Amino acid sequence: MVENLIIATDAYKLTHHLQYPDDITKLYSYGEARVGGQFDQVSWFGLGMILHDYFHTKITDDMIDEAEKMSLQTFGTSAYFNRAVWEKVRDLGYFPVTIKALPEGMTVPTGNALFTIETTAPWFATTLNALEVILMHVWYPTTIATNSMVIKKRLRPLFEQSGSVDGLFLAVNDFGLRGATSLESGKRGGAAHLLHFQGSDNLAASQYFENVYGIAGRALSVWATEHSVATAYGDGQGEFDYVNAQLDRAPEDAVLSIVIDSYDAINFVKNVIGSDSIKSRIMKRSGRIVLRPDSGDPEQIDLEVLRCLGDIFGTETNDKGYRVIKHNVGIIQGDGMKADTIVSLYEKLLAEGWSADNLVVGSGGGLLQEGFTRDTERFAIKAAYAEKSNGDHLNIQKMPKTDVSKASKSGRLKVIQREQKIITVSQNEPGEDLLEVVYHNGIVSPINGADILARANNHD
Repeated sequence: MVENLIIATDAYKLTHHLQYPDDITKLYSYGEARVGGQFDQVSWFGLGMILHDYFHTKITDDMIDEAEKMSLQTFGTSAYFNRAVWEKVRDLGYFPVTIKALPEGMTVPTGNALFTIETTAPWFATTLNALEVILMHVWYPTTIATNSMVIKKRLRPLFEQSGSVDGLFLAVNDFGLRGATSLESGKRGGAAHLLHFQGSDNLAASQYFENVYGIAGRALSVWATEHSVATAYGDGQGEFDYVNAQLDRAPEDAVLSIVIDSYDAINFVKNVIGSDSIKSRIMKRSGRIVLRPDSGDPEQIDLEVLRCLGDIFGTETNDKGYRVIKHNVGIIQGDGMKADTIVSLYEKLLAEGWSADNLVVGSGGGLLQEGFTRDTERFAIKAAYAEKSNGDHLNIQKMPKTDVSKASKSGRLKVIQREQKIITVSQNEPGEDLLEVVYHNGIVSPINGADILARANNHD
């Protein structure tokens, strides 16, 4: 489906061309995550997805007609609709704008310009902010990437303290596609998580990551059961049949994730996994097995399962003094997981003497959905500069007396590194501009996904 980008905006923006001064010939805006959000720096990511999805779109007669009809329906008149401008865009075959942005994957302190957009045709100046809404949607992948980055940073010292950091990239798995508000949000949020982790069951996001950023197979997953599989065998003897079927059919070296709480998780561990026949089969395998308790308080049930597994398979103490279940057996927690509960669960394990290597987690709503809004990182797009037909240059600035935190930047901007700090300054100040052209008059700049991953992982 091709989106009609003329109406992919707030209705009131269709009236703005009638409101600006008559002689405006250029408009320049910027986007930022303002100071005062949940995190004081963001993992900048996702503008490439928006450019990929929308900025190759050409405006057509059908789009213009539809937008004019919508304007009439919305306002009771079609007089507000600037048909002449959109016909010029149609004839050009592209949006007459230049977008510059920081390289994706950068970790950027809040309060800095993340991207700028300016008109390249004088007749489009007063229509520029019709594009604001689709550009503003970059708040979502950046916020999700930031959350995953923060989780990874908080987990790293726990893995360093108690085990190996080699498995950190698989420690947090994306279970969020089914709980996303749409397939598009699931793809974008899932791709953002893949910037910092590779564990994911979000196939749509993995394919999307390849389509936009050119990196194939970014998401990694395993042979994993669910309750429909487990309960299809029934309880009692069926639980033995269920596990044996997985051991029969999966490759010996495959990682298996086995859900254990369809009936009684602790009974399942003690009497099914702990039975002589299944215990023996597991001990002979080369592939890892993780058991998934999916109900109850994670900190209580996971520790109880670990204790049971320790009794069944034995433990060894690693070189950092923490216990690890023998025979490549562990647990995966997939319920109730979000940033704070993930970290808390790992901290609880360490406090009880267990290595972080015993556990991986999966997260759905807590990873892609719960509590995340545009205001989480206070995203805003504001006009900062304009030019008039007589040659005057205007620095534009919002400065609300009642909330100075909403004050906007003024003039043409650049982002530089000064004394190892990233700051946004006037374009006239010295320093190399980190903002790069990503779109100019219909041309989307090539994206190097490997460079983006390298930048993101360099800041983990």
